[in-house]
Amino acid sequence: MFSIHDEEKVISFLQENKIPKFRYTQIENAIYKNFVSNFDDMNTISKEVRELLKENFYFYSLTVDHIITSDNGQTTKILFKTSSWELIESVIMRHLSWRNTLCVSCQAWCPMACSFCATWKLWLQRNLTFSEIVEQIMYASEILNKEQTILRNIVYMGMGEPFLNYPNVKKSIEIACAQKKFNLANRRITVSTCWIVPWIKKFWDDFPQTSLAISIHAPNDEIRKSIMPVDHTYNLETLMQALDEYTAKTNKRIFYEYIMLNWVNDNIKLAYELWNLLKWKLAHVNFIPYNPWEWAWWIEYKATPKFLIEKFQKVLLEFWVPSTIRATMWDDIDAACWQLANKTAKEINL
Repeated sequence: MFSIHDEEKVISFLQENKIPKFRYTQIENAIYKNFVSNFDDMNTISKEVRELLKENFYFYSLTVDHIITSDNGQTTKILFKTSSWELIESVIMRHLSWRNTLCVSCQAWCPMACSFCATWKLWLQRNLTFSEIVEQIMYASEILNKEQTILRNIVYMGMGEPFLNYPNVKKSIEIACAQKKFNLANRRITVSTCWIVPWIKKFWDDFPQTSLAISIHAPNDEIRKSIMPVDHTYNLETLMQALDEYTAKTNKRIFYEYIMLNWVNDNIKLAYELWNLLKWKLAHVNFIPYNPWEWAWWIEYKATPKFLIEKFQKVLLEFWVPSTIRATMWDDIDAACWQLANKTAKEINL
């Protein structure tokens, strides 16, 4: 059995069975434009072809374990179970401007071991296939379609490190942006990485219009190594050289994510270090308040008070480095940054 989202397999199957190629256009339109998720409902093709497809392809390998929506109705977290029984999560974010965003997972759990994040607790189980990533997009699109709205943005900020599963991430982006499929603009896709440097160079060749977000979280290697083990492999100097090449090639602004941990990386001196690191660059800093997760009691991180975040931000603004403070809207369902898998881990008695 193959995924119905595998265009090459479907077209090859049609050819082998002497079915006209134009039937694929009808299949494609039914799936991505009319949100058909059952072969029996593909009424533009014959029953015989529908039966053949049913015997050889599937719409979903993921099953929904449960869905939870925040009290204000803006955020929905979906817990999926894979065919091999791993649990993954994705999050629909409904902004008041009608700009709906989906946060997708690309791995079952994560190997990066960032100390402030809940998702690494079971380490990496496996990479997701491109079709499992696309199924998350499909399911969210179906939910939003029933609400008479559409998906506008996708962020690869869920479980996993996208650049450690780059071939599958790449194919899922291509499907998301294909005109006859989800038809999202490349600029509405954001890929967030802990900075796997070799793949940044590949990324700018493949997707020069797709946005890049870097989890930086500290302006020097000493602090980064204490909270993000990846810094032992790719230090700041190596990263910034790669990012200078990225902006030279693409002329695109890079988003830098900076978690605010009280007494760890929020000293005002570090604001000047961050400014010095990013000055004169195409950069935008997202300051993100720390979102506690239930199993982090042994780490003892605390969120930086808002007035200190604003003071930290002011330093950058004085030196013309643009920045924003991300609002925390979804922590009531553990769907905020670095909380994915919090409830999952509890449910499987980690």
